[in-house]
Amino acid sequence: MLVPVVTFGGQYNHLIARRLSEIGVETRLVPASVPPSEVEADAFVMGGGPQSVPRDLPSMGRAPEYVVHGLPVLGICLSHHLAAHVLGGRVGPAARPEFGGVEVEVIADSPLFEGVPGRFVAWESHNDEVLEPPPGAVVTASSRSCRVQAMEIQDLGVFGVQFHPEVSHTEFGSRILENFVRAARR
Repeated sequence: MLVPVVTFGGQYNHLIARRLSEIGVETRLVPASVPPSEVEADAFVMGGGPQSVPRDLPSMGRAPEYVVHGLPVLGICLSHHLAAHVLGGRVGPAARPEFGGVEVEVIADSPLFEGVPGRFVAWESHNDEVLEPPPGAVVTASSRSCRVQAMEIQDLGVFGVQFHPEVSHTEFGSRILENFVRAARR
């Protein structure tokens, strides 16, 4: 299975690709300036970055096209915001930004959280958050300070997480990435 990592400046994008390789997925980094129609892929993982949605959308290249391209996509941190915005949700400054380890609670069944305990510690690094999920989205995880830690629109194959599953500080992060790949194969 080929799952490229779409990048626009995030510090962890190489680590996302490494984690995907470690779980046996073929991957490569793809700049968001490349149209998704020109990228061979079975699914996409979209990384984070220093931008803020929607303010910095013009600097994010063709990233919105990846959300609606039709292949399964996992948006991480900034890309979680991007997916929510592109699909009609609302993104803005967090009332209480989260940095470091945060306890995340799974609040709905989700393919992303199969085999993951109902509560786990995840690594956070965000000033913005999804304030309102897009129509049709199911919020699948939350934290004390962030109501939309994870969301999905399974009919579209779109998943988003506020936290960073690729870092070792996130418990069950590799499992969450494996679960995305498994869901993308269905």
